Amino acid sequence: MKMIIILAAIGMISTNATAMSAHDSKSMTCSAVHEKMSQEDSIVLRYPSHHPGLMMYYRTVSNSMSCLGQGVMASASVPTSDEPSCKIKTCSFTTGKGPNKNH
Repeated sequence: MKMIIILAAIGMISTNATAMSAHDSKSMTCSAVHEKMSQEDSIVLRYPSHHPGLMMYYRTVSNSMSCLGQGVMASASVPTSDEPSCKIKTCSFTTGKGPNKNH
């Protein structure tokens, strides 16, 4: 969970992130999330954590080119108004260990 927050913060520092819009995923439908991603290439989605008072963030991307210099494209999900697990794509840094190992 802390890793997601750290990755979101790093993503927000990059020059591409400064022009990104942020949206509350729980106030959108899953199709609206995908439509917004296709329009803007990448957006920040925020949603409530399982811990009261904390928000989680994902930088979603529409294609792997949005991840250049920020890891590789990976699957994730966020809660939306119509689906508890709306599938999205995000950038994930490789660790060099386990399934994220660079080959």
